[in-house]
Amino acid sequence: MSKLVILGAGGIAIVAADIARCQGFDIVGFLDDNPAKHGTLLSGAPVLGDFSLLSGLREAAPQVVVAFSNSHGRLDVAQLALSYGLSLPKLIHPSAIISQYASVEQGTIIMPGVIVNAGAFIGGNCILNTAASIDHECRIGDGVHIGPGARLSGLVTVGNASWIGIGCVIRESVHIGTDVLLGAGSLVLSNVPDGVVAYGAPANVIRANTASGHTQQLGNGLGHLSLVGSKSVLDKRR
Repeated sequence: MSKLVILGAGGIAIVAADIARCQGFDIVGFLDDNPAKHGTLLSGAPVLGDFSLLSGLREAAPQVVVAFSNSHGRLDVAQLALSYGLSLPKLIHPSAIISQYASVEQGTIIMPGVIVNAGAFIGGNCILNTAASIDHECRIGDGVHIGPGARLSGLVTVGNASWIGIGCVIRESVHIGTDVLLGAGSLVLSNVPDGVVAYGAPANVIRANTASGHTQQLGNGLGHLSLVGSKSVLDKRR
């Protein structure tokens, strides 16, 4: 039985552990930077310590999966793991339907009920959350999080490290840029530029996604999306 350490100790990590066991992995434990979790049990396995332990894992558990929500953090920790000679398996729940003509890169976690149709490409270290649907010929960049129940029509592209909120619906052939945050339940009918928060039905650009570090001036190249005031529903919730 292959040994696996899960990086992160929250809700995503719990689901990742369940999927990993379905694939026959032996969960050695979890790593997390929250010291309050160290020494506790999560999903029947110990939280061993923080990410500084990565450098010594290769002998005990040569495979890791990064299972927390922050997209840039996930990509950074994945690169650190690779630099220590660790490998990043993909975790795919047995109830997911993945076309034999789709491609899924290493480190990606695909949760129960997900559908990935023919010709789709899913980048590395993505999270496709419960019951998300990725239709034909979509291209999903590295480190993307697709929320539960999101629906991406055919030929949609999503840039690296973007977050597609729960229940979003994205029209065919739409391009979502890098470092984009789409709020829950959004209906996206036209392209979304890099580094913005967008929300609504239809989706509007709300503001720059400052958490991504993206600094482009809003107001250019927004297509049919409109720029709205800062006192939006999404701003109040953040």
